[in-house]
Amino acid sequence: MNFLAHTVLSGSNQDVQVGNLLGEFVKGRLEKYHPEGISREMLVGVRLHRIIDDFTDHHPVTRRSKDRLVDEFGLLSGVLVDMFYDYVLAREWSTYSTVPLPIYAREFYQVVLKHQPILPEVMQSTIRSMTSRDWFSGYATLAGIEWSLKGIGVRFPPAAGIERSIGQLSDEYEFFKTDFEEFWPDLQNRCQQFLQESF
Repeated sequence: MNFLAHTVLSGSNQDVQVGNLLGEFVKGRLEKYHPEGISREMLVGVRLHRIIDDFTDHHPVTRRSKDRLVDEFGLLSGVLVDMFYDYVLAREWSTYSTVPLPIYAREFYQVVLKHQPILPEVMQSTIRSMTSRDWFSGYATLAGIEWSLKGIGVRFPPAAGIERSIGQLSDEYEFFKTDFEEFWPDLQNRCQQFLQESF
C-alpha cells in the first residue's frame, strides 16, 4: 500500500499517523531505534507500517493483482499495485470516508508539518513535496499517479519508465478495483487488531 492507504489505516491518532509515514524511512531493528522526540505512539505507527507492507506482500489478492503486471514490469509489479490501490482508494474515496479527500489530506499535512521539526532529515524532501503538491488528492487522478510513478523512476533508476503502466491501470481499472475491494477489509481488520493490541 502507498502513503494514502497507510495513513487511513493508522486511525485517528496523529502520532500513529506520523509514525506510519516515518516507517517508510526507518530501516533495521526497532529495538535499537530511540531518536529524541519520537513518541511511543509514533513507534507503534512505524511497526504498523511494517505490518501493512508484510500483510500486503503476502496476500493472495495482491498477488493476483501483481500477476496482471509481472510479465512487463517484473519485481516492480509490487510497487505498481501499491500505487494502483491508492488510486482506487482515492478515486472511490466517498465509499470509504465521509470527509472529502482534499479536507482529509489538508488535515493530515497540518499534522505532519507540526511534527516536522522532530522528523529525520531523510524525510524532509518528501514532506515538502507531499504537502506543497497535495499528493493525496493527486492520487485520485491518472495524471497524479503518473507523476508519482515518474518520481519513483527518478529516485530509483531501475524503475525508469514505470509510468507507462498508466495505460494498463486505465484499461483494467475494474479488475484492480475488484481486487482492492476484496483485499481492503482484510487489511483493515489486521491493522485494527494490531492497534487494539498496542494500546
